Amino acid sequence: MLWGYNTGGGTIPSPVKLSVESHPHALITGGSGSGKSYALQYLIGCILQDISISDFYICDFKNSHDFEFLENYEHFYVNTGCFDGIMSYYDRFTQKRQNKRQRGRSLLIIDEYPAFISYLSSIDKLQKTKKASEITNAIAEILMLGRGINCGVWIVTQRADASLFANGARDNFQVILGLGRMSREQKGMVFTGEEIPDRIYRQGEGLLLADGHPLYEIKIPKITNLINWRKHILLSLQK
Repeated sequence: MLWGYNTGGGTIPSPVKLSVESHPHALITGGSGSGKSYALQYLIGCILQDISISDFYICDFKNSHDFEFLENYEHFYVNTGCFDGIMSYYDRFTQKRQNKRQRGRSLLIIDEYPAFISYLSSIDKLQKTKKASEITNAIAEILMLGRGINCGVWIVTQRADASLFANGARDNFQVILGLGRMSREQKGMVFTGEEIPDRIYRQGEGLLLADGHPLYEIKIPKITNLINWRKHILLSLQK
């Protein structure tokens, strides 16, 4: 699928295409206003054009206007419902591990993951529960074992702190997309060991690192008709 266009090196922008089969897990990060939600809508539309997904779960903890067009989709979860959505996907993942003859590609997308974990942690303190660790452990297991059974996960976050991912699971993302004006600390955290260009990226621009590829300077294409694009996403999901 097309992730955007490589704009680095002073050359003509070239498409950056990555196979979902080899790169099922993605980390999308960037500060407020960096274009993460817009990029996510673009990428969801692209992946639904390119491949068939039998199980597509979308969790939007902040319940933003950007994704309210999905409110009637059965696997769209908001606010506290994200817990049920993630655990339902984890159950699906477990079933596929137990019965490898089950076919079909599955994908879970979680927007505002750190805020969700922070919320669960506060609830755990009040109610003496362990919901935050249930989620982080489930995500870690999917990241480490999901690729072989066609189960992917995309995490969207303002900061990609390692503490959000149990047992070093952050290292299992095959794609890392950093958008907008990221701090030097954050760039060093997610693009460790890479020679990072010294420039400021605007909304919808940034860096992309994928397994087996060099570090790209990338630009997310403009969606010419956002209303129709959203209709395409919803109709594809409902099929």
